[in-house]
Amino acid sequence: MKTRVDHSVGPSNIGLPLAFIADQSFNVLSKYKLTDDFEVGGQATYRSKIYGGTLLAANQGTMLPSYWRFDTFVDGKVYKNWRWKLLANNIFNKLYYDAFYQSAAPFTLVAPGRVLGVELAAKF
Repeated sequence: MKTRVDHSVGPSNIGLPLAFIADQSFNVLSKYKLTDDFEVGGQATYRSKIYGGTLLAANQGTMLPSYWRFDTFVDGKVYKNWRWKLLANNIFNKLYYDAFYQSAAPFTLVAPGRVLGVELAAKF
């Protein structure tokens, strides 16, 4: 998605890309059913670089780099109405940034590192 400022209060922003919007992003989730009660799966997420700026336009020359993130899970059935899931997000524990803000005190938001989780769900 290519973005561009067409109308702005400040004429210096015209023609610049929008701040904080990735030109490209991609997400795919796939799972495989091993048995009636057991599944495994994974997810790949990509986001291209994003530019920083103020008043919507990317006019400050700052940017966050692109990244890939990979997640995985195993899922199973315990009883008729109960399921469990073990998951690992950001399995390679890669450092990447979700967002950043430019203001009088600029800062970035660091994305979570590797996250391990357990889920138990009941359906009635």
